[in-house]
Amino acid sequence: MIIYCSKALQTALKLSKADFATPEQLEKEDNPFYAWHGHVAKVDGRNTIILMNDKTMYSMLFRNKLPRNKDKFAEVVMEALPYTFEVGNINTEEISTYMSSVDSIIFAEKADRQITGNITRMILDMGYRWEYAWREDETIQAYEAYAQNRLLRKIGKDYIIPFEEMLKALCGIHE
Repeated sequence: MIIYCSKALQTALKLSKADFATPEQLEKEDNPFYAWHGHVAKVDGRNTIILMNDKTMYSMLFRNKLPRNKDKFAEVVMEALPYTFEVGNINTEEISTYMSSVDSIIFAEKADRQITGNITRMILDMGYRWEYAWREDETIQAYEAYAQNRLLRKIGKDYIIPFEEMLKALCGIHE
């Protein structure tokens, strides 16, 4: 699994050039379904890490006691993936199928500005909400991600619902 990091996330995780994947590793892992873009932004007055899937725009949110290095962040992401899917009402079989294809997490420099624009648009949309489902005692904000993944997102000229796109992609794994 690849996590493409924005400059803000690189700074937050203290990543250096040596921590990034080589072009050979990136070619081997070249599947947008297992690629995520990450960014750090202030949401509701606190730093929040947003990870968005490249293919489906499905998001994971992290807040409170954020990890400060890449190894800890990789651990948190591996824990957050099945938890966020489970809270999002995704079938256990599909979760285990997705997780079986994720061996390890590698980090890379941000490659696509369009995904970062989509993350920024999501952050702006979140700013217009009156209520949030933040859990102040948890780092993995699966319940807020649940709410966000059921809202419309714009890709180019089309609108999608990330939850539905993730379900379609997960069902495509079995076929």
